[in-house]
Amino acid sequence: MTRLSRSAEDYLEAIGHLCRENGRAQVSDVAAMLNVKKPSVTAAVHQLAEEGLITYRRYAPIELTEKGRKYADRVIQSHATLKRFLIEIGGLVPERAEEVACSMEHILTFEEIAAMGERMN
Repeated sequence: MTRLSRSAEDYLEAIGHLCRENGRAQVSDVAAMLNVKKPSVTAAVHQLAEEGLITYRRYAPIELTEKGRKYADRVIQSHATLKRFLIEIGGLVPERAEEVACSMEHILTFEEIAAMGERMN
């Protein structure tokens, strides 16, 4: 699977969380979650739609495609694995582990993160 840019993954991860909670995501909700302006979200969702990861029409909710759901789930799982690793193995406090995991998830491959997770089981 070809990796998206860091920014695109952050948007997809936010959309994934919102879709898990609400079944769909709104541009305003994504903007609030990532602390960005709505036009930034709109530009990102157009890119994600071009990649076939979401369906989006102006003023309509954002929905993940099957491909997008799988990718978002992988990013969300990777983030959770890294955060857990940093807390349990690295001894970081949860707030710092969250911050560091956000950076690490874009540097490491999904396979490297999965290997880290296996070491905790």
